[in-house]
Amino acid sequence: MFSAKKRAKELLYKKITNEFSFVLGQSRIQGIGVFVTHPIEKGTRLRLFAGEKSRFLKSFPIDKESNYHHYCIKSPGGWHCPSDFGKMAIGWYLNHSNKPNIFHKRYTYFAKRNIEAGEELTVDYQTL
Repeated sequence: MFSAKKRAKELLYKKITNEFSFVLGQSRIQGIGVFVTHPIEKGTRLRLFAGEKSRFLKSFPIDKESNYHHYCIKSPGGWHCPSDFGKMAIGWYLNHSNKPNIFHKRYTYFAKRNIEAGEELTVDYQTL
């Protein structure tokens, strides 16, 4: 049986995210990272891209190479990149961890465990 205190803490975890659930901040991992504004329950779908579609590039324009390498995801035959670098979804700022707190199923992201408010979201880049 759960104690009342433990049950009260569990109720603080939200099972849904929206545009107010995430903020960008300085990361201890690298540069900028994505941080949660409220506790999130394990298994919750994370609204990190809000329907944004990536674009696939086989090569990069030379003058933009550093931006592409920093934000794009390498895949066989090319790179998946933000559709508009001037309007990037917050999900493009996820940092890598060997012990991530989120995972994806066909690029829909979920909490791997309960995540505390203020915690940085991380994903294993090797699974992308």
